[in-house]
Amino acid sequence: MNRKYLFIEQDIETLREKIKNTDNGFFKRLYEQCRLYSSAQLTEEHPKGSSTFMGMAAANLSLAYILTKQDHYLEEAKRWILTGCRYPHWGHAHLVDVDLSASWLLFGYSVAYDWIKDELEKEERTLIKDKLILQGERMYDFAVKTKGEGWSTAFWQNHNWINLTGQAAAGYALGKEYEHSELWTEYAKENFKIVYDVMADDGSDYEGVVYWRYGAMWLLMYAHLLKEREGFNYFEHSGFLQNTFYYRLYQSAPNLEEIINYGDCHDRRSGHSAAMYYKFASEYKNGHAQKLANKVRNEFLFREQYESGVKPGILPEAWLELIWSDSSVEEEEFDNLPLVKYWDDLGLVVMRSGWEKDAIHFSIKCGTPGGKKQWERSWEMDRKLGWKTRGLSHQHPDNNSFILNAFDAFLAVDEGYNRTVKASEHNIVIVDGKGYEHEGGNNIWKETPYETKGTMDFTSKNGITLACGEAAKMYAKELQLKKYYRNVIYTENGHFYMLDELRSEKEHTYTWLMNSDTIFKKAGEDKYLMENGPAKLEVFTLYPEKKSVSSKETNVRAIMTTQEPDKYRETKMKTMVIENREKSKDMYFFNILKPQRTFDEEEISVSKFAEDECFGSVIESKTYKEIFLFNPLKKNIQLKNIKTDAKWVVIVEKDGKVSKFGMNMGSTLIFKGEKLAEKNKTENLFLKN
Repeated sequence: MNRKYLFIEQDIETLREKIKNTDNGFFKRLYEQCRLYSSAQLTEEHPKGSSTFMGMAAANLSLAYILTKQDHYLEEAKRWILTGCRYPHWGHAHLVDVDLSASWLLFGYSVAYDWIKDELEKEERTLIKDKLILQGERMYDFAVKTKGEGWSTAFWQNHNWINLTGQAAAGYALGKEYEHSELWTEYAKENFKIVYDVMADDGSDYEGVVYWRYGAMWLLMYAHLLKEREGFNYFEHSGFLQNTFYYRLYQSAPNLEEIINYGDCHDRRSGHSAAMYYKFASEYKNGHAQKLANKVRNEFLFREQYESGVKPGILPEAWLELIWSDSSVEEEEFDNLPLVKYWDDLGLVVMRSGWEKDAIHFSIKCGTPGGKKQWERSWEMDRKLGWKTRGLSHQHPDNNSFILNAFDAFLAVDEGYNRTVKASEHNIVIVDGKGYEHEGGNNIWKETPYETKGTMDFTSKNGITLACGEAAKMYAKELQLKKYYRNVIYTENGHFYMLDELRSEKEHTYTWLMNSDTIFKKAGEDKYLMENGPAKLEVFTLYPEKKSVSSKETNVRAIMTTQEPDKYRETKMKTMVIENREKSKDMYFFNILKPQRTFDEEEISVSKFAEDECFGSVIESKTYKEIFLFNPLKKNIQLKNIKTDAKWVVIVEKDGKVSKFGMNMGSTLIFKGEKLAEKNKTENLFLKN
C-alpha cells in the first residue's frame, strides 16, 4: 500500500501518471528548477539576507525524488536540508528564529522531511527531526508569549499566516515522533478559524497585490494542508478564498503582466503566482484562473522572477504548480466579466474599457484602514481582550488616490513601497501642505481613533459610473477639514471627470496632486499634457478659475527589508500640482482626464463655461457630445436648456438625442424642454451619494 505523503492529496502513483501523460510540462518546470540547485553554493553560516529559498529548494528536490526515485535528487535534497539544519538559528537581523525566514524553512523542511525521511540515514533523520523540534518550539513559545501584541494575533497580516502554517506543517510532519506535535497543529487550527472568519468576504486585501501574492499564498497553503491532513475544507467555507482571485485579476494592468500597486508594492511586477492561480482553478473549476495561470507560466515566468523584488520569487514554486494544477479545467476568456467592479470592504473601484492589453484601466480607493471587516472586528477584539490585532504597516494614506493605466503605459502612478508613508506622495488633495495624523512612519495607524475612516459611495448603471470617496476624517485634526468628496464620473467614452469638493472651518491653500513617470507640460489654456511611450494623458484643469499650476519631483526611497539594510528601491515621480491662489474655506477642483494613444490625433474638444453660479464643460467628438454642470454653492441648476435640483449633472448626446445621463443629489431633470427625470419617476440613470 502506498504511503500517504504530507501535503499531497493524490495518491503518489496518480501523481506519477499525471506527469507522464497530461502534465509533463509541469514536470519539466520541476526538473529544470532542480537543475539550478546543483550548482548553487551553500554557505556554512546562515545567509546574511533571506533564507526562504532554502525551504522551497528542499520541497522541489524532495518532490522530484519521490516522483522519480532518482538518487541524485535525494542527495541534493539532503545537501540543502542538512546545511540549513546545521545553522544554530534561522533568520537574520530581525526576529531571528521566530519570523518569516524561520517559518519558510520550517515549512519547506517539514514537508521535505515527511517525503524523504524513510530514505535518510539514522543520523541524518535525527539531525533534521531535532532541528524541526527546536525551531517549532521556538516558534510556538514566541507565539504564546506575545499573544495579543505580536504576529500571533495579527490575524490580517502575512506574518501570522506564514509563521503558523510553518508551525502546523512541522506538527503534521513530526506526528507521533514528538509529544507536542498536536499542540502545534491545534494552536494553528484555532488561529486560522479566526483568520478565515475575519478576512474580507469580497476577497480584497489591504496589503496590496505584492503582499497578497506573498502572504495570501499561505492562506491557500494552510487550507490545502488542513484539507489533506484532516479533511476540513476552508475552500468551501471562506468567502475570502472564494472571491480573492478576482481581486487580484482586476488589480492587474491591462497587459496582465504589471500590477495596480496600491499599498506596499516593491515594484509593478512582483504580483504573479501561477501556483496560486492553478489552485483557484482546480478548487473552484475556475476557467479565468486557469487562463491567467497558463499565461503567467508560458509568457511571464522569467521576467517575473528576475524583475521582481520579492524573494524567493516565482520559479521556486514549481512543486506547487505541479501539485495544484488540474488540466481538466478549461480556460475561460475574461471578456465575459464586468468592466466595472467594486470591492465594498476596501472601498476599491475599478473601471476598464475592455480586456485588451492596451485597454484603459482606472482604479480609485477610499475606505476604512485595512478594510471595513478588519477595522470592526479588530476594534471589537481589542476592546474585549486588551489586544493589539491590527497590523496596518502596509496600509498607505491613500484615500481618494487613483491609478490610471492606458494603452500599455502608466499615466497616473502610485509611489508603491514605502516605510515613511505620506499623503502628499499620492494622487490626492493635501491641505496647507499637510495630510494625515501621525504620517511619516511605517505604521501611522497605531493611535488612530475608531472614527478615523473614509467611505466610498459607488453606483454604476446604464453606462455611467460614479465613485465618490469621502476622506475628510483621515486628515490632521488641526486642519479642521469637514468635507473631502472626490467624485469620479465615467461615461464609457474614454475620459474621466474628477470633481473634488473640500470644506473646512479654516481658510487653506488646497493642493491637488497627480504623480506620473514623466513630466507634465502646458499644452493650451487650461490644458496640460503628459507623454509616456505609447500613451499620453491630457488634463483639462477647468476649476478653480484662479489657480496656479506647476510641476515638481517627488522621490520615495525605502529599504526593502531590515535583513538587507543596504538594499533599497527608489521611485522618482513627476508631480502635477494645482493650488488655489487665494486661501479659502471651501474649494472645488474640476478636472477632466483624457488618456490617448501617442500617435492619435485629437479625439475631443473641451470647452468650459460659467453662468449663474454654475460651472461646467462641454466635450465634443465626432460621435458624441457631453455636457457636465455643477453648482458649487447649492443643489440647483437653472439654465436655459437645463433645469435640475441636483448638485451636478452629466448628459450624453449621440446623433442629437440623449443617450444617457447621470445626476447627483437630485430628483428632477429637464433638458431642452424634455423631462428626463422627475420625482418618483426616473427613466434613465439616477445617482445619489
